[in-house]
Amino acid sequence: MKDVRQTKERHNIMMKPSSWKVLKEFGRLQGKSASEIIETALWNLIKTEGYNSIYFKIMATSEPCDPEENEELTRILDQMTEEELEIVDSYELPD
Repeated sequence: MKDVRQTKERHNIMMKPSSWKVLKEFGRLQGKSASEIIETALWNLIKTEGYNSIYFKIMATSEPCDPEENEELTRILDQMTEEELEIVDSYELPD
């Protein structure tokens, strides 16, 4: 995911002590915070598992909508190809 400057929020998470130790050691080795490692891992998981990253970016940044509208938007996004999801400077409408 591109580095977009956003206000960070504080959240509590629960994990096994052994997982926390591994996360902290990984952070030390990479010079990153636990939050940075989790964010990177999250977006890498979305990418490597073949999920539509545009879908998750839109869902994470848009205002909530009613369940019916959400279902319709999800269905439309799921049917779009990678080419259709590519960000372009301009778009020509067909005649």
